[in-house]
Amino acid sequence: MTRIIAAIDPLNFSESQIAGFKYFEGLADSDLSIVCLDNLTAEVVPQYGRTEAYAYSDERIIAETRAALEWERKKNIARVKEICGNVHLKAEIREARGFPEYETILDSRFADLLLISNGTSFAVLQDSNPTVFVKEVLAKAECPVLVMPDVLGTIREIVFSYNGTFSSMYAIKQFTQLFPGFSHLPVEVVYVAEKGEPAIPWKDKLKEYLEQHYQHIEYIVLNGEPATEFLALLHRRTDCVVTYGAYGRSAVSRFFHRSDAESVLRTTNIPVFITHP
Repeated sequence: MTRIIAAIDPLNFSESQIAGFKYFEGLADSDLSIVCLDNLTAEVVPQYGRTEAYAYSDERIIAETRAALEWERKKNIARVKEICGNVHLKAEIREARGFPEYETILDSRFADLLLISNGTSFAVLQDSNPTVFVKEVLAKAECPVLVMPDVLGTIREIVFSYNGTFSSMYAIKQFTQLFPGFSHLPVEVVYVAEKGEPAIPWKDKLKEYLEQHYQHIEYIVLNGEPATEFLALLHRRTDCVVTYGAYGRSAVSRFFHRSDAESVLRTTNIPVFITHP
């Protein structure tokens, strides 16, 4: 049995997020732990140049705000437990105090898979897309990460991005081993011709491996700029899951540059599976 960690912000979560966790937990035949992260990081900042009365007032307001947020957080964690019970999701639900990025990355060291939602953010001001939290976790996670859209559609197809590198094949193998429940789905293996080479690298070996696990496999060769072509293939798709290898690692092929994966996360509404070999 595999161990899955699902990280959420208890102050900003949705029932659809929990439903997504249940969906992937069932397919992976796993032990699921939902980690409720702590984003109550506001600190009392000295008010230089202000009177003692004003400074005391500011500290009191901050303390009252933190107390209100803590009450909301505990109420929402109870709601998470209620939702899990309603959908018959057996999961350990625990709290993690500390910096969300650090706690999530540490947990990933002791997990087979990490689930996070694309919009998870602990920023006080407007965040980027993908969020800073998601990008930090993707770059530093110590297990495969599956980034879910806000609302998960029905997955009817698997898209394996492949360019012959170890990292792309590692992502395919990790996904296959984690999700035996997807073995009946059709598979698209997508290769973007690089350096004028139209042939899929080591296709015979790849074919031999995939046919041990999947019944319906299609091989697609695209021409042009890899990131652009791949994004065009996924545009407006909501019925598939896609794999990427080596997020944020500079030594791998340009097909797997960090910015390319971020473009898919930013412009599509599909789950993205990313590994770090």
